[in-house]
Amino acid sequence: MRPWLVRLHRWVGLAIAPFLIVSALTGSAIAFREELDAWLNPDLFAAPGVGTPLAPSGIVAAVEAADPRVRVVRVPLPHEPGEALVVGVQPRLDSVTWRPFAIDHNQVFVDPVTGVVLGRRLFGAARLDRAHLMPFLYQLHFTLMTPARWGVWLLGGVAILWFLDGFVALALTLPRARPLLAYWGTAWRIKRGASAYRRNFDLHRAGGLWLWSVLLVLAFSGAALNLTAEVFRPVVSLVSTLTPSAREAGAPRLRRPPAEPKLSFEDAFAAARCVIAERGWAMAPLQAAYIRHYGAYFVSVAAPGPDHDDGIGHPHLFFDDQDGTLLHAEVPGEGSAGDIFLDLQHPLHTGRIIGLPGRILICIAGLVTAALTITGVVLWATKRRRARRPRAAMETATAE
Repeated sequence: MRPWLVRLHRWVGLAIAPFLIVSALTGSAIAFREELDAWLNPDLFAAPGVGTPLAPSGIVAAVEAADPRVRVVRVPLPHEPGEALVVGVQPRLDSVTWRPFAIDHNQVFVDPVTGVVLGRRLFGAARLDRAHLMPFLYQLHFTLMTPARWGVWLLGGVAILWFLDGFVALALTLPRARPLLAYWGTAWRIKRGASAYRRNFDLHRAGGLWLWSVLLVLAFSGAALNLTAEVFRPVVSLVSTLTPSAREAGAPRLRRPPAEPKLSFEDAFAAARCVIAERGWAMAPLQAAYIRHYGAYFVSVAAPGPDHDDGIGHPHLFFDDQDGTLLHAEVPGEGSAGDIFLDLQHPLHTGRIIGLPGRILICIAGLVTAALTITGVVLWATKRRRARRPRAAMETATAE
């Protein structure tokens, strides 16, 4: 049984190694994506204006006046003084060709006080300059920069294999000698003064053991996030009633061509404040996005403070763009056991479930995963090279 498990661990590990290294290193970086992005791009994220911020309508007007080819589709509310607003845009239709204008950006950085445009960028572009580096790493982590959803599905499959292989790896650390616990302690330690091969082996085994539970959570949650609609929602729905997702609830509203909205971003924020008051939440709107083909505004709300993304998450509200009717509400932590189980996957994967300590742990876990993968490949290459030497010597002797 053990030789079979060794071969299984070896070949599964080699098959997923390139994807694990990319996902692990990018995951470590994007654990602090917002902070690193702002540090790399102070010209985009720092706003010099001082005074009362503009209303959302003023921000929309400033962005669309600066470039009439774009339509604003995402507006955040001012958060901290001196911080720029990252406004999302899409191309309008050219009235001559009836095709979208060709624009080279989808984010506009705006001073919330003056409305001055500080810069633009294309989020997710395969570019390594400082303005695009962190968005590129984010997209690479989740999609491998592939068209459609091929990369998402591939990484979801890799995560499932990684999760299952974690149990194989754990089984291989168990000693054959008994009592088990007395001998298993060796697997958790790195032997001093050992050869390079033994040191790599100990790093591979001990590193995996010390962070085994964390890596297992990362693998499972990664699979759940990438294959939510395809695998996890159908499976979870077999044992628990699920509340329809926003996509499922909005499917009947999908319309082409979309109608022009009667409500503005300010109306969407006002509607969100009404829901907040009705439900007695100690929260405020964060940002609103316009989902044109669904005829809806999407408003994120959260408790005041810099850590609004920590914990299990914050509510998202969807409003009709014609009359402001509340269409759907996603409230993490509410609903059936299956709903809560699915809600937990993103904060677990990012570490935000426990705030800053969790993000630090995820960053470290990503580096450890890359190291474990590299040491595993090195161990395989070393054993393969050693196995070839006697064979080559035998072939030489036979030839003589």
